[in-house]
Amino acid sequence: MKVCIVRHGSAEAGVDSDESRSLTEKGFQQAQGVGRWIGSLIEDQQLSGSLQICHSPFLRARQTAEAVSEACGLKAIEIGLITPSGDIDQLLEWLMTQDRDVVLVSHLPLVGRLAAKLVEGQVFDQPWSPAEAWVLEGDMAASGCMTVTKVWYPALEEG
Repeated sequence: MKVCIVRHGSAEAGVDSDESRSLTEKGFQQAQGVGRWIGSLIEDQQLSGSLQICHSPFLRARQTAEAVSEACGLKAIEIGLITPSGDIDQLLEWLMTQDRDVVLVSHLPLVGRLAAKLVEGQVFDQPWSPAEAWVLEGDMAASGCMTVTKVWYPALEEG
């Protein structure tokens, strides 16, 4: 199984509601970049073409997921488990029920904590840039059972 964890692109600051923060112009460019990268992994058969793209209910994650889904030709769905304060154990239980590769578009601190739990077997705050993406691979999406196989940083395209 492969799990691709993506942090949303750069978002507006100073908005009254955290849930309604939109991507900045740079954030939209980052989202398109990570979408192209994931699309290239599908083309090269490094990710399944039938993968599931999931995003948090927050606007900036949905906008990032839409860019990814457009680049991949797949539909994105919203799941409430992947908000910034999402419960890692509940998310791991959900991941164990998935029968295909998954892309999760979410937020700090969840993305870093989830990656740490899947790779290291413990939760800690892993730093993560806007639109950064990691592909984790393992026999199952369980604590300490996955390995980081690919990483994409938006700075690679910003030059």
